[in-house]
Amino acid sequence: MYPLKIYYKNTGLFDDINLKIPSGKIEKENFYPFMLYFNSDKGFSNYIGKDANLSIAYNFGGFKFRNKNSSYYDKDSDLYSSFYGAYIIDSDDDNSFGFNENGHIDVDLLAKVPEYDQKYLVLSSIGLSSKNSVFENDIIDMKENIKYIDIDDWIKIDSNITTNSPIHENTNFYRGYIQFGIPKSEANKNFPLINIYGRMYVKYFKEYDKTIGFYILGKNKNIVDKIDKEIVSKSKIERMD
Repeated sequence: MYPLKIYYKNTGLFDDINLKIPSGKIEKENFYPFMLYFNSDKGFSNYIGKDANLSIAYNFGGFKFRNKNSSYYDKDSDLYSSFYGAYIIDSDDDNSFGFNENGHIDVDLLAKVPEYDQKYLVLSSIGLSSKNSVFENDIIDMKENIKYIDIDDWIKIDSNITTNSPIHENTNFYRGYIQFGIPKSEANKNFPLINIYGRMYVKYFKEYDKTIGFYILGKNKNIVDKIDKEIVSKSKIERMD
């Protein structure tokens, strides 16, 4: 993963904006030791039906000593099904991505970013077809004019999300196992539906002509609050010279 991490970090939209997002832990639960990166253009463009570029920084629950699978799979872990990171998106149309011509947020379009990420990148990488995966995003709270990471005018969106658990019986080797490890053979049902909590801070940056969204997914609001406070809120954005 390390060579790919370097490649993706130095390509896509990361070459314009330097996102410094820490790794870390909440209480005794560690995330993966460093952030990982991925760039998507054609796949994401096809999904939303218009030209756009998407770059993703992400982290997930780490590996406990001698474990061959990450806590991402462990339903007893606080970091079960958890992710955090950031999206950078730009679009070739006249509007800033996720906002209409009047500057109002387009929540339906923005919701397609984590939906695409979960269904087409994450779950498909561990064996669940995007046609059979679920990502239903029910917004429960939205606040504007939020100051976050010492920058004004973010929009904070909290959601209840129904999606698939990563738990499954492994019968083949999938590329996602390189990251998350191989799941324990204890699944009563493959990829059952679960409810998790999601949060995104989103803002269009005119100076970059890009939309940035910090995101957190966790098994409940309490876990998301901890990840936000202890890790993501300590992030920084710096322009690349």
